[in-house]
Amino acid sequence: MSFEYHNLRSGTAAVSSDDQFAQAVLEGLSREPKRLPSWLIFDDRGSRIFTEITQLAGYHPAQCEFEIFQNHKQAVTDLLAKHAFRVIELGAGDGKKTQILLEHFIQGRLAFDYVPIDISEGAVKNLVAFLESRFSQSTMSVTGLAADYFDGLRAIKEQSNLRNFVLFLGSTIGNMELPAAELFVRKLRESLNDGDYLMIGFDLMKHPKTLYSAYNDSTGVFERFNLHLLDVLNRKLGANFVKDHYVQQGHYNPGTHAVESYIYSTREHVVFIEVLGKDFFFGAWEPMQTEHSYKYTQSEIELLAEKSGYRIVKHLFDTHNHFVDSIWEVKK
Repeated sequence: MSFEYHNLRSGTAAVSSDDQFAQAVLEGLSREPKRLPSWLIFDDRGSRIFTEITQLAGYHPAQCEFEIFQNHKQAVTDLLAKHAFRVIELGAGDGKKTQILLEHFIQGRLAFDYVPIDISEGAVKNLVAFLESRFSQSTMSVTGLAADYFDGLRAIKEQSNLRNFVLFLGSTIGNMELPAAELFVRKLRESLNDGDYLMIGFDLMKHPKTLYSAYNDSTGVFERFNLHLLDVLNRKLGANFVKDHYVQQGHYNPGTHAVESYIYSTREHVVFIEVLGKDFFFGAWEPMQTEHSYKYTQSEIELLAEKSGYRIVKHLFDTHNHFVDSIWEVKK
């Protein structure tokens, strides 16, 4: 079994990625109110801080998904064991949840490929090294890709005998507005074959106090994660943000059906961003949105699958019905 790592975020791809980053910042800071997408935070350090978030006792999306994987790993195995298969994980991070499935497949002596894809080079490198240290004599081959999702999917060698099982976990789809989520899963369907499976994690709508608690930890990890965005902007774009001039707060917004995180400027000041060649004014206590986590109902999930060309195979819930990993089959 082989364990490989490839960085697809170099050369032309890196330049394109840097241009996309700068454009997203320009557009976001030019909006009223200001709003930047959360993917900007995920450099290597941002990914490590987010791993800390997933380990917080009160962060239910991660805890619920761990429980789902433990309780339903045999159901997933039964679904996949009928065919030769390959597991592709989009935004793999540290891969901790997925290891529950991988270990179960290995214990069942299933031969399979695992392809973790993540924009963080450090996260993918560390994951491949860890898996090799632990499973080098197993029935699993690993090819880690540091890449954007669709660049990574395009780089995967087509093998008609393998059924793809794509994982998009952790409520990441909730970071998208509903139209963008539909566009994403449609594009994903176009990248896959008839009969492939997609497993998506959805955080479900629940008591607003539960949502508030999940995104406002007393230890300040969420604030550290959001404020890290300013470090990234300073490093990548030559900005002169002063982190001490900002604070963070998460809110549930009933109008958007999402938990939204904001960083607030505590004073009036101007930030210059060298790469953009522009000044940006921040008023005292002006908010800038940095995260958006939409909370789904089951009917919205089923409508999204139907409209996007999938058949729902199974919903896997935690014991409190706070979260669902929904397995869809590609139909073409």
